[in-house]
Amino acid sequence: MTGPHAHRQRSSSLRATTSVLAAAATATALLLAGAPGADAAGESPASDISDPIALMSVLAPDLLQQTSASGLGVQDPAVFSVTLPADSRGEVALRPTATEGSGQATSIRLADQTAPGVEGRPQGGITVFDQGASATYVQPLTSGVRLLTAYADASTGGDRAFELDLPDGATATALPTGDTVVADAEGRYIGSVLQPWAVDATGRQLPTSYSWDGDVLTQHVDLADAEFPVLADPTWYYSYDFWAGLPGYHANVPKTPDYQADAMLHNCFNCYFPIGNAPRAYPRDGDVINLNASPFSFIVIPAPVKVQTAMGGALQFVAARGHFDGAGSMVTFSWYNDASGYLHLYVHAMVLRDLGSVVNAHNALIAGANWLTFWQRIVDRTGTSPGAGGV
Repeated sequence: MTGPHAHRQRSSSLRATTSVLAAAATATALLLAGAPGADAAGESPASDISDPIALMSVLAPDLLQQTSASGLGVQDPAVFSVTLPADSRGEVALRPTATEGSGQATSIRLADQTAPGVEGRPQGGITVFDQGASATYVQPLTSGVRLLTAYADASTGGDRAFELDLPDGATATALPTGDTVVADAEGRYIGSVLQPWAVDATGRQLPTSYSWDGDVLTQHVDLADAEFPVLADPTWYYSYDFWAGLPGYHANVPKTPDYQADAMLHNCFNCYFPIGNAPRAYPRDGDVINLNASPFSFIVIPAPVKVQTAMGGALQFVAARGHFDGAGSMVTFSWYNDASGYLHLYVHAMVLRDLGSVVNAHNALIAGANWLTFWQRIVDRTGTSPGAGGV
């Protein structure tokens, strides 16, 4: 196999008690232009972990702007919603926007049900559950939730568990980008757990990893030699995942090898990529592409992006100034074959500009239709001439 997407994914049951799905000593560029804590060295973060704004403003300042209240209290079943618990024994309930390739509703428990409940306290859009030696920060996002743990010291250990409400037979696939794709027994996408990260008071990235035990996701943080306080997080996020096994989906070559999809895109990128002004040549790191997100030639919706390569060779676009999603927003495209050989297109988008639940849902519908077209063109044209494309 050749090309940056030449890889095979490992699908593992969530019931496996020793399945370590992802390990990372640094934060991924999927979420931030710079890793959390990258600029924190030399600063003195607040020692009071009950204040999430003060601590995050030093250790992970770029994360604060991602806080979104647009999904809170939403009743429309077609629009993304997040419901927060009153105390730490409750659960975070999530429902994705109803669009092509979207996930499924789920919930996440924050603590062992035998532990004493701690009342949540909202602060700056983030709800904090202060347990003394550690605190949990629940940060709603435009399409998910970030569950941060702040450690005041090492007395509680570096393991933090979260119980997800998942159907029997659910599986997890770890992508080279660091994301973990969670699907049900039929392979239908549920949601994503983004790559773990942890940072100490000096801004140093700490070794961290995930493991699954049944439906319990545990983040392990190596606190040896850490300067406290320490901040760590798993993030549950709704992205897009397309494959021919979805109801109503069809593909001429549903089991196209991922490396062949990569070769097709390198041969003629805009023969398959569905956004206006895309180049024929495969984008290179550092390229700036003035994409036009409008489906009409007589209307221009500026979508300038800078190209970079994410972990595992995935193509990633970073929104430049003037982009309607907001500068710094990111979208990452990963092609992978599941255990049955079906080709998936996994698209992770982190949008920084929050336009409210209704407009966000409308934009998600358009994006879902575009990325479905992207996948469809690859799996329908494998082994044929590229078709339409610019010079």
